[in-house]
Amino acid sequence: MQHHPTPPTEFLAQSVRIKGVFSTTSRITVGFGHTKKKISQNVLVFAVEEEDGTISIQALNAHFVPTGTAKVITRENLLKNYLPEPDVYLSKVFPLMRAVEKSVARGERHLRNNETFSAEMEFKTALRIDEENIRATFGLGLSYLARGDTQRGAIVFRRLVRLDAAFEPRHKHMFNQFGISLRKNQMYPQALKYYVKASIISGEDENLIFNMARTFLEKDRPTLALKFVDKALAMNPHLVEARKFKTFLEKRLGSSSSKASNASQPTKTYNFL
Repeated sequence: MQHHPTPPTEFLAQSVRIKGVFSTTSRITVGFGHTKKKISQNVLVFAVEEEDGTISIQALNAHFVPTGTAKVITRENLLKNYLPEPDVYLSKVFPLMRAVEKSVARGERHLRNNETFSAEMEFKTALRIDEENIRATFGLGLSYLARGDTQRGAIVFRRLVRLDAAFEPRHKHMFNQFGISLRKNQMYPQALKYYVKASIISGEDENLIFNMARTFLEKDRPTLALKFVDKALAMNPHLVEARKFKTFLEKRLGSSSSKASNASQPTKTYNFL
C-alpha cells in the first residue's frame, strides 16, 4: 500500500485559506476497438479557496500555469480526493505565474504610454506561457487597435469572443475599452457582436447598451441608435452622455414626417452572433 505524506499545515488548517497545487488520479480511456483500455493519469490542479469556503480549481497547462475555466468543489472534496504538491507550486507554478503577471503589468504600462510595439512584445511573452490569459489577450488586441492594425485586431477579437471568462464583471473595464476601440477603428459588425456577447455573459448594462447606440449611429442607423439609447436611459435615467446623445439623435432624425417615413420601412432583423 502506497504511503502518502501528511499534508503540510498550511493546506489543512481551517484558519488558513487554501492556495496551491494539488494532484489527483483520474481514469481515462485510450485507444479504439480491441486496443481500447483505461489507464490512470496523474492530474495537477491549482486550487484557491474563495471567501465562501468553496474551492476553485484550474488545470495546469504544459507550462505549469493555471488555465481554462475554473471548476468549483468543496473543501472536503479537495482534502479527501487530492494531495498537496507544495514543491510543484513553489518551484514551478508560482514563479511562472509571477513572470506572467509582471509581463502583463509591463505591457499595460507601455500601452498607457502609447508604446504599442513594446506593449505587444510583453503581452506576447505572457501569452506564450499562458495562452488564455485574459488581461494579456485584451492588451494585445488594444495594442493592435491603438495603431490601427485592424487585421490583427480582428484575430484577437475572434479569440476573445470564444473566451466567456473575458466578459466576467472583474474584467469590465477592459472589455468596455476593447469594444470602444473596435468602434473607433470602424469595425462596426465586430463591435456589435462583441457588445451582444458581453451583455449575454455579464448581464445587460446601460453603458454597453449606450455603446451599441453609438455604434449604430456610426453605421448610419440613427433610428436604431435612438432605440438603444432610449433603452440605456430606461436602465439609468441619469446617464448624462446618453441624454445628450438622445437630443442629438432627435435633431438629426428631423421632423415627425421624416420619422414616419423611416418607420414605414420594413423592419430588418439584426443577428450579431
